[in-house]
Amino acid sequence: MDTLLILEITSVLLNITFLFLLIKEKKVCWIYGILGSLIGTYVVYSQNLYSESLLYIFYTLVGVYAWFVWHKQDGEVFIVKRIQRKHFFFILISGIVLSIGLGYSMSKTDASKPYLDALSTVFGVFATFLEIHKYYLAWFFWIVLNLYSLWLYGSSGLYFYAGQMIVYSGMSAYGLMNWRKKLLPKVS
Repeated sequence: MDTLLILEITSVLLNITFLFLLIKEKKVCWIYGILGSLIGTYVVYSQNLYSESLLYIFYTLVGVYAWFVWHKQDGEVFIVKRIQRKHFFFILISGIVLSIGLGYSMSKTDASKPYLDALSTVFGVFATFLEIHKYYLAWFFWIVLNLYSLWLYGSSGLYFYAGQMIVYSGMSAYGLMNWRKKLLPKVS
């Protein structure tokens, strides 16, 4: 079996374990996420998905940050928060502008699909911070991003990562429902 394929499968298994444990609110999830992202960085870079490889480096570093954020919250009540509508639109518009900028930068390299790759990268960063700070909106972003990434990975020949996105989409829908039960009532 090809080494790159073994690494892809290993990364996928670690990433699925990460998401399962995240939904269950287990701090150890971040260790699996860090390891899966480290391996994933090499895999996506080898396919010339440079923005995506930056995203995986980001996931690795942010996994360490998240470990400490969740460590400080040990023993505290898990609070799922809503985001204000104006902040949602700010995230959306900022994400589009940053995606265009990153896509333009990556178009100056031999990157495969620079603008399309940049879109998932930028919104993946935003969704990650929403997730770390337990905003319910994160799951909506993840569902869309996972379905989008299914196409991105499949069209790049990363079929196990594409399969991971199918699993992630279902798990994200479950996470959405699970966190919805813990959502604080809407303040008028």
